[in-house]
Amino acid sequence: MRYFRIPIVCSATLVFGAALACSQSQTGNPREGARRFMEFCSGCHGADGKGGDKAPALVPTSSAAPLSDAELFRIVREGTGGGMPPFAQIGDANIRSVVRYLRVLQGEAESAGSSVKAVVPEDAAAGRALFFGKAQCSSCHMIDGEGGFIARGLTGYARNRTPDAIRSAITNPDTPLASSSRVVGVTTRTGEKMTGVLRNEDNFTLELQTEDGRYHSLDRSDLIEVRYSDHSLMPRDYAQRLTSKELDDIVSLLIESSAKLRQTVTSDQ
Repeated sequence: MRYFRIPIVCSATLVFGAALACSQSQTGNPREGARRFMEFCSGCHGADGKGGDKAPALVPTSSAAPLSDAELFRIVREGTGGGMPPFAQIGDANIRSVVRYLRVLQGEAESAGSSVKAVVPEDAAAGRALFFGKAQCSSCHMIDGEGGFIARGLTGYARNRTPDAIRSAITNPDTPLASSSRVVGVTTRTGEKMTGVLRNEDNFTLELQTEDGRYHSLDRSDLIEVRYSDHSLMPRDYAQRLTSKELDDIVSLLIESSAKLRQTVTSDQ
């Protein structure tokens, strides 16, 4: 999809057709719509519908938000004079599903039984390669039984999170900073320096977990310095280190992993 402007058309025929399309769009499948949105729309409007280099945002508030389902259906099907091509070739059923999914992105409640959040927005296989490679997520996190364990496991992380929320957690990891994730550095009376994640502390002891996974329970009386950081072990430069596509690929991996976990749990019940 590309940037489009909405022409005002006063036509009895169009109004009738729009009403019909509106009634049809109500039956759209948001899960299938998510797949089609990623296939045909995300390249211009972004995987989360919040805009890209070629087209504006569609959510949460945009020129598309106040439009009726019928108007959106017509725009997708027929295109516009402002540069957006028609997508009639994908079929009316798919267009209705895209419209329904757009409403989900805009904040409408998901229909009962819908699992739109389980749809993979980009390339999960590429995301897995990044997770265990360039992004080095696996040095701390475990997914599907593989990886590190100093940080939380991510197999089911995306279950109740939107793609946008997951991406934000990657690019802004310490907003907010959980006390159980704070990095602390200590120096003992013997001159030993140690850095790890603060797991527990009181007036007498301090417990750290170092990156090798080991726990260290330290007496405060044996410490000459305790340095509290304002961050976790999570890298704070992913927004610069990774491309937008790479971030979406990692998000897709997390969504896919959660979907598989959900399917496994359901089949076991």
